Amino acid sequence: MAVTYEPDLALQVKEACGENANLCFQCRKCTAGCPLAEHFDIEPHRLLRQVQLGQKEAVLRSRTIWLCAACETCTTRCPQGVDLPRIMDALKIMAAREGITPPIRSVPAFYSAALRGIRLFGRMYEAGTMGELYLRQALAGELDRQQFLRQDIPLALHLLRTGKFKLLPPLSHAAKHEKKSVGPERRQSAAYYPGCSLHGTAVEYDLSTRAVAPRIGLELIEPPGWTCCGTTPAHSTDHLLATVMPLRNLALMEAMGQQLVTVPCPSCFTRFRTAMRDVTADPGLREQVAGRIKSMPSPTLTVEHLLTTIIERVGLEAVSAAVTRPLAGLRLACYYGCVITRPPELTGATDAEYPMSMDLVLRALGAETLDWQGKTDCCGASLSFSQLPIALEMSRKVLDAASEAGAEAIAVACPLCQANLDMRQRQIRERYGRTYELPILYFTQVMGLAFGLDPEALGMGKHLVSAAALLQEKGI
Repeated sequence: MAVTYEPDLALQVKEACGENANLCFQCRKCTAGCPLAEHFDIEPHRLLRQVQLGQKEAVLRSRTIWLCAACETCTTRCPQGVDLPRIMDALKIMAAREGITPPIRSVPAFYSAALRGIRLFGRMYEAGTMGELYLRQALAGELDRQQFLRQDIPLALHLLRTGKFKLLPPLSHAAKHEKKSVGPERRQSAAYYPGCSLHGTAVEYDLSTRAVAPRIGLELIEPPGWTCCGTTPAHSTDHLLATVMPLRNLALMEAMGQQLVTVPCPSCFTRFRTAMRDVTADPGLREQVAGRIKSMPSPTLTVEHLLTTIIERVGLEAVSAAVTRPLAGLRLACYYGCVITRPPELTGATDAEYPMSMDLVLRALGAETLDWQGKTDCCGASLSFSQLPIALEMSRKVLDAASEAGAEAIAVACPLCQANLDMRQRQIRERYGRTYELPILYFTQVMGLAFGLDPEALGMGKHLVSAAALLQEKGI
């Protein structure tokens, strides 16, 4: 097939997303650090060069743009600061507008199914999204029936039994809880945006966060009627939509009188931060967004990940003072995943490549946290529905690294990471012959255990890999 050229492709990309592909000088750091490069048909550095050369047809028809997990490793390590996942999004949107059939149909199928549920119900409808995706795969002859019957159905039944999977669609409604007083001592109040996962498959993250907050003087105020932030399906499909959805929620929280927003889900956190950055840098985009929502949040609104709020607002002394059952002898690998800290220009992290915030919190509880190589490796969560074999391979590498470091459990601060590492261990064992039985605990659950809280109130019984035997062995 003859190669066609469109000389202004790099300019088109810059106009679409603000990223200048011409800054790339082919140092190859993006490819060297990419956890998915071996699965791409065009390596990251080569894709940027093809954009520079105007090889539009080749780029828009590539598998690479659809397989990118947006882990931001490339952006963090790029000496020129090129945000390659953002360019990938622009290329996907461009391909869709030009009617190019994606070479991997399951990825855009997941995006469209997820967005359909969000538009109908305001929040991610997990059961509806999965049902539509399975139906599409079955009609296309792409459904792995053995996996569906032997693995997916039993997993779904477990999630139903534990209340993590709901057949009825969610509705954007008022918060169900009341604000809780924590006594006369100094309190830190924050708007609390749980995100769709914490009202679904990550309900134990929500339960444990609410349970530990009063013990450390943190008052969480959930805004009534919040809606989905849009996450990957939005920013891979429509840049304006991906900006409107987070800012609508931030405006809602600011209208409550809050100037601090704490977010436990890293994906939601980065979508909020990205939207605020983009409307500040692009007056035209700001004007478009202002025409879609009732009011714009002020640029002074502070958005933090929950870990940052605990470290910087509450303080480690308050965490340590709340401990009634020290976790001495418990060896934990703290797994941060991709985007809590990356890229640092967006997240504000000073230790993006080797973060320590979760380690410091858990050490304040008396636990031992390990040095290990997989702290910020990508688990492939964004591909777990559309490209499961790749997600299993990436999760296996994380579990291998934690096991080799001597971890007895893995602590996480991301609902997608927890789901991948906990729910997929059986599938990883069947595919690779590796048995781990490593409990995957939210760091807030670990805090609750150290504070002497009831394990049931922390959602400890909702995991596939139980921590009961380990905790009994440690006398916790």
